[in-house]
Amino acid sequence: MLRRIIGVALSVVVLMLVACGSEGRTVDIHDTEAKIWADAEEFIYDNSDTLSRRNLLITLRYDGDYVEEQVPIKILTVSPDSMVLEESFTLRIPQLADMRPEEHTFVYRSNVLLRRKGTYSFRLTPDEPAKGIASVGIIVDKI
Repeated sequence: MLRRIIGVALSVVVLMLVACGSEGRTVDIHDTEAKIWADAEEFIYDNSDTLSRRNLLITLRYDGDYVEEQVPIKILTVSPDSMVLEESFTLRIPQLADMRPEEHTFVYRSNVLLRRKGTYSFRLTPDEPAKGIASVGIIVDKI
């Protein structure tokens, strides 16, 4: 139990340092209900820079004893000018034996140019409820 608390505390500190210490990185993470990711999670990104390229990443915290090896999801993106893109994406979950809780970051898109100033919305929805997922998030990383 103490190991789990220490692991969670260290993860929070790392995420805070990453979010606060890097101008070019935005991290937004939501916890799921009872470690079951069943509902859509919506993430908002306010873009003011239309010239810099970015990587879009999905991050998960999960319990490897319970999560499936693959979690198919739908990603709905709405740009500031109301353009909509929905696509399927599969998160392939690595099973790491001794880490609790486990975390992994997946490259969703790399070298992306967000051409409009304003609010981008990213909605991630699992195709079916995914047990063992404790939190899900989006990272927008300026490159």
